[in-house]
Amino acid sequence: MQKLPLYRTYRCAICHKSSQPVSGQDLNVFGVDFRSNAYLWNAALAAKDSDEDGFRNGLELGDENGDGVPEIAVERSNPGDPFNTPNSVDRSTWGILKSLFED
Repeated sequence: MQKLPLYRTYRCAICHKSSQPVSGQDLNVFGVDFRSNAYLWNAALAAKDSDEDGFRNGLELGDENGDGVPEIAVERSNPGDPFNTPNSVDRSTWGILKSLFED
C-alpha cells in the first residue's frame, strides 16, 4: 500500500474487494493490475483505467503522471471500483462511509 501515491480514504479497498481483506486472493481489478505491474506505481499503471469507469488510475489516485508524487491530499476515487468515480464521491462524507461498508 505504501507504494501507492495516496491510500488514505480507501486503504485496503483500493486493491481488495473488501476494506478488511483476509487474504491476498480477494483482489479487485486494480489490485490485479498492481500485482501484474510488480507492485510498482508508475506512469503505465497511472495511465490505465483498471475498473473501466472512464477515469485513469492516476486521476483517481491523485497522481496523473505516475511519478509517485500526489497532486492532491486525498484520492479522488477508488481505481478498483467502477461505481466509485471522481464525479460521484463526496470525499468528506459519502466516500468514506461507502468504503466502510463495501464487501
